[in-house]
Amino acid sequence: MRVLSRQRGVSLIEVLVAIVIFSVGVLGLALLQIKGAQFTKQAGARSYAIMQVRSLIDAMRANPTVAVLPQKAANPAAPTATECPYCFAGSTPPTLVDCSSVCTPLQTANNDLSLWLTRLKSVAPGPSGGNLATVTWNASLGQYQVSASWSGGSVDSKTATSASDDLTYTLNYMP
Repeated sequence: MRVLSRQRGVSLIEVLVAIVIFSVGVLGLALLQIKGAQFTKQAGARSYAIMQVRSLIDAMRANPTVAVLPQKAANPAAPTATECPYCFAGSTPPTLVDCSSVCTPLQTANNDLSLWLTRLKSVAPGPSGGNLATVTWNASLGQYQVSASWSGGSVDSKTATSASDDLTYTLNYMP
C-alpha cells in the first residue's frame, strides 16, 4: 500500500507573491500621503489669499471717504493715482507712510495697500507669471476688482510650475 504525503505550510513562491502585493499597497499609501500633503499646501495658500483679499476690502469699508473717490473722478474710466488710492496695477508697491500722530484718509489707504501686499507676499507663494495682486477700478460697474494670484495649480512634482499653474482669486467690491 502506498501512502500519499500531504504538503504542509507555505511555499516560497506564495510568500514572495504576498510580499509583492503588500509592498504595492504600502507604496500606494505613501503616495497617497504625499499627494495629501501637496493638496493641503495648496488649500492653505488658497485660504490665505482669499482671506487677504477680503481683509483689503474690509479696510476699504473702514475708509469710505477714499474708497468712493474713483466715482467722483474727472474721468471715472481712468482715475488718476490720487483719485484712486486703492488702485494697484501690480508693478511698484506703495511704501509705508509714517504718520506718527494721525493718518489722513489717503495715508491710511496707502498704508492699507502696502501692508496688504506685504502680508500677501509673506505667506502665499508668488505666481510663476504675472502679478501677485491687483486692485482695479471698473467704472462701468462702479466697483473695485481685487485679485490675488499664487502658484500651486499643479501637484505633479515631475513638472516644473509654469504660468498655467497659477491660480487667481478675484472679488468685486462696490463702495
